[in-house]
Amino acid sequence: MKTNFKLFAATIFIVSVIFACTEEQDNIPDPNFVNSTITINNVGATAYVFSAIQGEGAQANLNVENTALTLKIGSRYKIKNEAGRAHPFLIMGIANTTLLAQNDVVGSFEDNPSVNFVATDSTMLFTLTPELATQIAPYMCGRHAAMTGNINAVE
Repeated sequence: MKTNFKLFAATIFIVSVIFACTEEQDNIPDPNFVNSTITINNVGATAYVFSAIQGEGAQANLNVENTALTLKIGSRYKIKNEAGRAHPFLIMGIANTTLLAQNDVVGSFEDNPSVNFVATDSTMLFTLTPELATQIAPYMCGRHAAMTGNINAVE
């Protein structure tokens, strides 16, 4: 009888561990999900323009040079850079520090697991965490200083 009870208790423990692990995995956000996709292009080496915004959580005046970009804290964003490798998109911070970069510059938030930053030659994905929002300043081109505009983080 003692052996059966121990076996029963061990089985309950294993099932509890499996359930707990499954429940934790269900709470991990899908890194491929985005709230908003922001498409950008360039005007020579003087400006970025936002040509499209799909989804919720991002706002900007479309097709206006170096216009401000407003992002909602807690949302996940995909930036499609149609300006190409010649105009890598960077998100800068206070005191001109790089937070996130689409080129070979390493930003200070790129390894933050909550930001979950992913970059390719044509896209970058990130989550605007409250911590990142307190540091965020302008966006700019990694090669042309004139291509810059403000980023506003909102609740």
